Amino acid sequence: MQHTDREFTFGDSFVANAYDDVLVPVLFRPWAAKLVEQHQPWGGRRVLDLATGTGVVARLLAERVGEGGRVLGADANGEMLAIAQQRCDGLNPGVEFIQCPAHLLGVPNDSIDFVVCQQGFQFFPDRAAAVGEISRVLSEGGRVVATTWRPVKECQFFGAVCDALNAIGERGIADTMRVPFDFLTGAELQSQFAAAGFVNVRLEQQQQDMVMSAGVDHPAQVAYATPLGPQLRELSRERQEQFQAQLAGLIKVLSNDGATMGRMVSNVVTAEKANG
Repeated sequence: MQHTDREFTFGDSFVANAYDDVLVPVLFRPWAAKLVEQHQPWGGRRVLDLATGTGVVARLLAERVGEGGRVLGADANGEMLAIAQQRCDGLNPGVEFIQCPAHLLGVPNDSIDFVVCQQGFQFFPDRAAAVGEISRVLSEGGRVVATTWRPVKECQFFGAVCDALNAIGERGIADTMRVPFDFLTGAELQSQFAAAGFVNVRLEQQQQDMVMSAGVDHPAQVAYATPLGPQLRELSRERQEQFQAQLAGLIKVLSNDGATMGRMVSNVVTAEKANG
């Protein structure tokens, strides 16, 4: 199921900066570190970070690939890429960024050893074409790992955001929050790689707690740092206070230590490009 009828965009600088300042340290960096650790060694590899966003995975890979390796970050969003470039200045000179959609990668054939796509596939308008492009740019025997969130009810913080919005009657915004979670299953993603001729296509689930980091002192900061932020700020002050109170109460139930904001669960698909 596609989500083209829903408004979920990273397309302006305010959203991109909030994403990098709040969501990356709280959510995406811990998952990126887990991914990079699990798929080492990286030395000498040519890696494509697809849907790189503000470059959180690329930054970690830049420290691992060494002088003989290369990291290429690709994303359709220029605002995100501008931040990624700034964050990677002074790192491994082999790190580059290009702006292009996943279904039309500006990358030469057979030029990549490993493709990483952390939480990007659910936003691609043509997933089959994206898988085809991954196959095209990978060298024979090259590998890919793609992660997508499990349903929002299993990703507890964002499930709480939906519940808080529903509780104050903002069902439309709640439905938008479901976009990254509820419209692409791991099995569907796995089947697309298999249909494209990839081998050793495997699906697993991973989970870890989402913990507020330094500088984030309220769950509402995280909700406002998502692409829902502009819609939340358009609500009246009273409605925003109602939402924040509902969310705080729900997170309190999830948290035993005042910092944990619930469990996040991800699908992880790995596959290899066949030889010959």
